[in-house]
Amino acid sequence: MKNLRLPIALSVLVALSMACSSKSTHEDHMENEASQEMSSATSDELASTPTTMISFKEESTTQIFNTYFGLKDALVETNGEKVSEEAKKLEALLTEEKYNSMKEEVQKIAGTTDTAIQRDAFDELSDQMIELAKSSELASGNLFLQHCPMANGNKGANWISLSEEIRNPYFGDKMLKCGSVTEKI
Repeated sequence: MKNLRLPIALSVLVALSMACSSKSTHEDHMENEASQEMSSATSDELASTPTTMISFKEESTTQIFNTYFGLKDALVETNGEKVSEEAKKLEALLTEEKYNSMKEEVQKIAGTTDTAIQRDAFDELSDQMIELAKSSELASGNLFLQHCPMANGNKGANWISLSEEIRNPYFGDKMLKCGSVTEKI
């Protein structure tokens, strides 16, 4: 049994590395990787504007999602001030009582420029946005449910995107392409 520990540990390490196209899963190495990825990632890659448009049967739902995508993109850029601004725009759209729990998470995001706090609240917000997407009638376009296994302390976290291309809002420039598409909505 002792002879199997090393091969199993190596297999797990290789699998995690491949899952996120990362050299290491240790946080102390993440900053080194961030500087390497940033040198190859252009500002266009970080702030790529979606070319695909969506619309829902209810216009208010379309506005909520379009603003959510602006918030997500600001997190990808790791721009706490812009994230806060986008959250305030989203908060203004969440006027109906059915959005109260969603509004609480948006207020947490809007109330700070600390991206760590914003990303924690974004995790909860995204779960609620996924429910909204699945319960609403999409009139045109596609949404992609995406997942990063390393976010949220390696518990994983989801988000919605207009594109199949991964732009990770939980790690931004540190692990820009970490994640996968898990579902097309």
